Amino acid sequence: MKVLEIMRRIKGFSTPLGGVDWDLPLPQRAVAEKVVVYLEDRRVLTMSRAVMRAVEEPDHCIASVLQIRETLTQVLMEPDTGDDLAENLKAMRAACRRFLDAVGRNHSGHVRGRFQNATFGAALGELRAVFGIQLGVIAARYKLELSEELAAILPAPDTDDE
Repeated sequence: MKVLEIMRRIKGFSTPLGGVDWDLPLPQRAVAEKVVVYLEDRRVLTMSRAVMRAVEEPDHCIASVLQIRETLTQVLMEPDTGDDLAENLKAMRAACRRFLDAVGRNHSGHVRGRFQNATFGAALGELRAVFGIQLGVIAARYKLELSEELAAILPAPDTDDE
């Protein structure tokens, strides 16, 4: 039995001279579930484009993507993330970087000029596509349910009429 497995079974011990307790790292499924719950609340991923254009400002989307990227980095530093989950999270984090590169920011943090709706829409579509694929893999691997909003960004099912 490996040390980590033993530690998961034992949370601490006591002796007449004192005791020792420790918190165990979350298993990979719990880390994956934490990521899914966090992403459910990210409107940049879940709002329809029509609603987003009417309601959201590009700066809000950029700020949300920056927060997502930062959170993914924090999760990647958790000890129990695991290689498979880390691969998915790194792909999502790279998609965040590509989005931010596409919409651009100048040194003061403001959006470079007025970016065209087509550029923004394409970058947003690519971001959501990558997140949809990675979330689909995570949900299948760890047997997690996705909210209706997140499920909407999953790739469309294959429809073979043959």
